[in-house]
Amino acid sequence: MQKEHVALEQEMCENLYANAEKQLGFFQIELEDFLNKYYRKDYSLDFRVKTADKMMKKLAYRRLEGRVIEPYELPDIIGFRVAVASEVDVIELSNLIEECLKPLRKVDHFSIPTTSGFKANLYYFSSNLINVEIQVMTQKMKLWVNETHDEYDRRKYKI
Repeated sequence: MQKEHVALEQEMCENLYANAEKQLGFFQIELEDFLNKYYRKDYSLDFRVKTADKMMKKLAYRRLEGRVIEPYELPDIIGFRVAVASEVDVIELSNLIEECLKPLRKVDHFSIPTTSGFKANLYYFSSNLINVEIQVMTQKMKLWVNETHDEYDRRKYKI
């Protein structure tokens, strides 16, 4: 029974990944249009679709924590990272996102950074069963995150 459940979960993750890959371009264009129209300052935009393998690892980690969820409930199937010049710019862009895009949820690691030092605002949206996360941070924080993210994942998910 367990093998069947894992196989079904793997298939769900693969389908979710394929669907998100198809929708990524739409979300990217929408976000870039928003940034260019309302923010009008320099920024960099990184994005990705969480792989089916990474979804499976995150689901297993959640089960270990006692939180059983379905793959489509993962909050960051599509992830965007918007990096801006300064902390003042993070606040400005965050206010625009909150006022104009109306996220379902916000996680404030900007005012209260994580113990690892991660400092950003995270915004969550959902469309067509695809959950999207937008992270807003400084360019300096983005460089640090990019340098340390793989090691963080290895420790957190034991991969």
